[in-house]
Amino acid sequence: MKSLKLVCVIAVLVSLVSCSSVIKSSRVTALQENYCAPNIAYQDNTTVEQRSFKDALVAEKLSEHDYNLAAHLGLVPQLSNFLNSKDPLEKIEAKQQIIISTQLFQTEIDALAAELDCNGERYDQLARVLDSKNNTNNTQLTVASIAIGAAVTLSTALITNDNTNKGLNIAGGVVGTGLGFLLLNPKGKKIELRIYRSLLRNVWMENNGDIAFPPALWRVMNDRSFSNEGKLSLIQTLKNRWLLFAFDEEVDKKEEELYFGRGGFFKSDDIHLMSDMNNELQASVRTVQQDLRSLIYSVSMWK
Repeated sequence: MKSLKLVCVIAVLVSLVSCSSVIKSSRVTALQENYCAPNIAYQDNTTVEQRSFKDALVAEKLSEHDYNLAAHLGLVPQLSNFLNSKDPLEKIEAKQQIIISTQLFQTEIDALAAELDCNGERYDQLARVLDSKNNTNNTQLTVASIAIGAAVTLSTALITNDNTNKGLNIAGGVVGTGLGFLLLNPKGKKIELRIYRSLLRNVWMENNGDIAFPPALWRVMNDRSFSNEGKLSLIQTLKNRWLLFAFDEEVDKKEEELYFGRGGFFKSDDIHLMSDMNNELQASVRTVQQDLRSLIYSVSMWK
C-alpha cells in the first residue's frame, strides 16, 4: 500500500512538472522590454518637390537604377546643381550636400540594421531561457519515470497480495505511459511578450505609418526596381518568403496577432521564429547598401 501511495505521489508531482506554465523571472522581465527601440524618431529630411525633381543631364549621367535611388533620397536637385553650375564654390557646396545626404542614408541603414540585430539577439536569449526550462522539465520527467519503474518493481517483489500487485502494476503502467507521452510531446514552457513597436509588423502590413523605418529606406524597399527580378519589392519578396517557409502559405488570425500584432504567449519555437525573421529582415535592409555604393561610385567619377 505504501508503494501504491508512492506511485500516486510521483504521479501528482509529474503532473505539476509537466504543466504548461508561463515563465516569470528577472531575466525574462529584462528581455521582455524592447530596449532595442531607438530613443529618437526617424524624420524625412526631403520634400516631395525634391524627390520629384527631374533633370535630363543627371538622368543621362546615371543608370536608371542609380537615378531612382537618387530620386528617393531627394538628391537629384543637388546632383543637378553640381553638373550645371559653373561656379567652383557652388559645385563644392553641392558636393558637400551630396556627401551629407548619402552619409545620412548610410547611417539610417546601419541604425535600422542595429535595431534588428539587437532584437534578434534579444529573442535568442529568450529562446535560450525557454529551452533551458524545457530541458530541465524533460530531465525531471525522465527521473520520475525511472523512480516509478523502480517503485513498481520493488513493490511487486515485496507485496504478496496478488490483487494489490495487479493494481499496482496497472497504476504504474498508466503513469509510466503518461510520462512517456509527455517526453515525446512536451507541452513546453511559455513566455508572455507584448509587442508595441515591431519592424516585422510594418513589413507584414506593408505600412510604415509609425515611421519605424527611415522614410527614404522604406521608399527604396517598396520600389520594385530594387529587387532582383523587378516584379515585387524587397518588402513583398520578404513577406512572401515568410509566408512560404515559416507558415506553409497560410497564416491564421491567431498567428498573425502573435507574430505581427501585439504579441501574446510564445513557446520556444515561436521565439526562435521571431529571431529568424528579424535576422532575415536585417539582411534585406543591408542589401540596400549595395545600391547606395553603386550611386556613390557613379557620382565620384564626375568632374
